[in-house]
Amino acid sequence: MKSTSSAPLHDPIASPRPGAHQEVKHTTCYMCACRCGIRVHLEDGKLRYIDGNPEHPLNQGVICAKGSSGIMKQYSPARLTQPLRRKAGTERGAGVYEPISWEEAFSTLEQRLAEIRATDPKKFALYTGRDQMQALTGLFARQFGTPNYAAHGGFCSVNMAAGMIYTIGGSFWEFGGPDLDRAKLFVMIGTAEDHHSNPLKIAISKFKRDGGRFISINPVRTGYSAIADEW
Repeated sequence: MKSTSSAPLHDPIASPRPGAHQEVKHTTCYMCACRCGIRVHLEDGKLRYIDGNPEHPLNQGVICAKGSSGIMKQYSPARLTQPLRRKAGTERGAGVYEPISWEEAFSTLEQRLAEIRATDPKKFALYTGRDQMQALTGLFARQFGTPNYAAHGGFCSVNMAAGMIYTIGGSFWEFGGPDLDRAKLFVMIGTAEDHHSNPLKIAISKFKRDGGRFISINPVRTGYSAIADEW
């Protein structure tokens, strides 16, 4: 998407269009589980670009490539903007859909879910993605009467959460992390570098400047391992 000026709308260093309404929204990045604070820059209500929020305590203005590319979720041609229903007469999996209204979508869901709940609620399975709404969706599933509910995190990070509970007392990195302000030695074993990257970059940088020793155990020496004192 481009503006009527010569500069692309999504160029963060381009001058704003004269007379265009500029607005900045403060929110949280959802491109990974780190949940960095971001600023979303709008021009006449259209998303221009995303940068880090310097006032956010987690990432302190730092943003990674994944976070800044969150704009692609807004303008992706594959983004769903309305309910779709499989077109009558087509086979399941053919990928042929037709748009329907929200009223029709909710009416269809209400009818089908009511039939399942009245006969055998356990026939209903609920699976959600990485939205961190499991407390709400899990409550809905239990009230509905089915034990068959899960989410991305249940398959991805339950083992990690259990390990963190037993070691540092917290289940996820959003709510805690290594106490590098008081540590003298930091050992990192097989950490995925696309998660919690910005806060950890900041913390490791300060840790090394303060004289801390950093050991990385990883088969590949990239990212964090590249700056380790011992790999």
